[in-house]
Amino acid sequence: MFSEPCQHSLLNSPEEVAKLLLEHDNYLICPHINPDPDSLGSAVGLYLGLRKLGKTVKVYLPEETPPYMDYLLQHADVQLVQPLEMGWKMIFVDLGTPKQLHPGVKLIHPWLDIDHHMGPVSFTRYAYIDQQAPATSEIVFRILKHMNAPFDKIIATCLYSALVFDTRNLTTPATTPATLRQAADLVEAGADPTYVNQMLNQQKPLNLMKLMGEVFANLNSALDDTLIWAVVPKSLQEKYEVDENEIDYLISDLLTIASTEVILMFKETSSGHVKVSWRSKCHVDVNRIARQFGGGGHHYACGARLSLPLKQAVRQVVTSTQEAMESALAVA
Repeated sequence: MFSEPCQHSLLNSPEEVAKLLLEHDNYLICPHINPDPDSLGSAVGLYLGLRKLGKTVKVYLPEETPPYMDYLLQHADVQLVQPLEMGWKMIFVDLGTPKQLHPGVKLIHPWLDIDHHMGPVSFTRYAYIDQQAPATSEIVFRILKHMNAPFDKIIATCLYSALVFDTRNLTTPATTPATLRQAADLVEAGADPTYVNQMLNQQKPLNLMKLMGEVFANLNSALDDTLIWAVVPKSLQEKYEVDENEIDYLISDLLTIASTEVILMFKETSSGHVKVSWRSKCHVDVNRIARQFGGGGHHYACGARLSLPLKQAVRQVVTSTQEAMESALAVA
C-alpha cells in the first residue's frame, strides 16, 4: 500500500461530513478486510445514497464474501480491481486502521474515514469517528439525512442489516432509544425485519453445521468456564469444504454459553495468519487485550490477525486474556 502525503482533519459532526461529500465527487468506497454486514451495509448504503444525489461512486471489494451477504451487494457497482487514477477519492467505512485493509488495497488518495471504533485515525485526509455510535451504519444514516438523500427500500435494508448485526439484534450496551428510533425509521422506509433476520441468521450451509459440531465438541475453557475458546484449523475447514469467511458464524453461538464472560475464536486463514476474535458479555474490556496483539475494535467485540503458528497464537492470546479477566473480574 502507498499513500500521498496529506494533512489530516478530524471532522466534528455528520453535518460536516455531509457538507464535504456534497461539495466533492468521484468516490471509491472501501470496506475492511473480511467485511461484516456493518462494513458492507454501510458501504452499499452510502454508495446508493450518493448515487441518488448524482455523485459518481463505486464500491471497491477485492475479495469474495460469504453468500449470505450477497443481498447487500447486488445493487452496487462493485469493483474487483482497484481503479488507480488519482481522481478517485477513497472513502473507508467501519475501518480504524490501515492494518484492517485487504493486502490488495492501495492507499491512493485516502480521503475520508467514517468509523465508530476506537481511534485515532490519521491515514486519511478527513475522518469522522463517533465511538458512541452503535454501528458505522448509524453514522451513515445521519450523514445521508443531512444530505437530504432520499431513502428507499434498498438503502433502508442495507443500513438496517448493518445496524442489527453490529448491535447483536439491538441488544449491545451501545443501543440507545435513538438507535431503536433509527431502526424504526429504516423499517418505515422499507426494511423488512423478517427478511433481514433470515438473511443474517438463517443461512448456515449444512457443511458448516457439521464443522460447528466438531468444533463445539472440542471447546476449551478456563476460569470456571467463564473463558471459552474455539480453534478452527485450516485442516478442519478443508475437511468440511467450508469457506473460511463462513467460520465467523460460530462466534455468536459461542456467546450463548451460560457460564461464559469472554469467548475467543482462533481461525487459520489461507493467507497464513491466525484470525483471533474476542467477544465479551460486557464485564471485560477485550479491546485492551486485542490491542496488545495489534488488533482492535469495540470494548466488547474486537479482533486481531497474528503472524504466528496456530498453537503459539492460542497459547499467547489465551494467557493474556486470562490475566486480563482475572484483573477485571476481581474489581467487578
